[in-house]
Amino acid sequence: GMTNSFGVFQEYYTTTHPPTISSGATAISWIGTIQFWLCPLLGCISGPLFDAGYLKSLVGVGGALYVFSLMMTSLAKEYYQFLLAHGFGVGIGMGLIFSPSVSTLSHHFGRSRWRTLAYGCQATGSSLAGIIVPVLLRQLFPAVGFAWAMRILGFIVLVIVTCAFFFLSRVHPPRKELALLSPSVFRNKAYTVYVMGAGLGSLAIFYAYVLGPHNIRQVLRQVAADTNSVAIGNGCSIFGRIIPLIIAQKVGTINMFTLFALISGTMLFLWTTARTVEGFLIYEAFYGVASGAYAASLNPGAASFAPEPNQSGLYLGMCFFTTAWFWLPGTPATAALIQGKTDYLPASIFCGCAVLGGGMILIGARFMRAKQLGSKWV
Repeated sequence: GMTNSFGVFQEYYTTTHPPTISSGATAISWIGTIQFWLCPLLGCISGPLFDAGYLKSLVGVGGALYVFSLMMTSLAKEYYQFLLAHGFGVGIGMGLIFSPSVSTLSHHFGRSRWRTLAYGCQATGSSLAGIIVPVLLRQLFPAVGFAWAMRILGFIVLVIVTCAFFFLSRVHPPRKELALLSPSVFRNKAYTVYVMGAGLGSLAIFYAYVLGPHNIRQVLRQVAADTNSVAIGNGCSIFGRIIPLIIAQKVGTINMFTLFALISGTMLFLWTTARTVEGFLIYEAFYGVASGAYAASLNPGAASFAPEPNQSGLYLGMCFFTTAWFWLPGTPATAALIQGKTDYLPASIFCGCAVLGGGMILIGARFMRAKQLGSKWV
């Protein structure tokens, strides 16, 4: 939920924190973007290492680095310190945990008819945190200050990663071959097109979460509702992460992923039509459902291309690695389009074109996969 909640940090760093890091929306956005980038990027390492049997090591090392980086963020004063601790440190910690935690599902539910729903339930964790973390930080920042707010957040993460260390497990035997950055997965042309579509959508799918609070403050001139917009969007995304994936068990995850890529892209074109705080919060609620379904469908869709369950980490990892390079420029580019302006229309058009374009590519991947499997329910 850290990446889902970065809109709170984006607004706090830009407007409230000491001037040493108030470098404008574009510079601050790089902190969150580094997180977005590293979390999936390291899947090319953590995914194959999970397949090779190193689950506990990845969760232990990644969790320790995650907590340590949050504690170091509480001591940071200069922009580069925030970038190193909150950007690179937290991003690497999450990256070591993310792909293995997703890949465990293919071990326990690989042959189950509940497999897709399991992915949806797993994805709701970030949505739940996306409700709790913004509200928690909004109360803690004025009550105990930034430093102790980050330390409290670090202790919460410590409890969560400790539970993950003991509860996450695997069933299938480890792969004997360790395949890091294996381009052989792209011999499947349908998988290649799928990853291309997912990558283009990754440019802007979380734009409304990250920059939503900034919009409410700068354009709608409201302060009290800015954090609530993040919590509302994440809260409603829980419905998007579960209900569509229940349906996907019948119609297929790739079909569902493609549908909600098209819906999310279309909605991003409508982002600037909200003229009141109430209208914007309603928009955030509906966009939360659409983008939640998009995010929850991506992982099982990528894993479905793996020929065997013990290769799911590789296919997920390569998908994460490739799409990560699209995460990197997305938020800074969008922030540059809005910095110093009250008109968000150029940013809205850019993000809408990116996600809708990704959906168009996914239509092609869907037809190619259906031809491979001989079924339209892919």
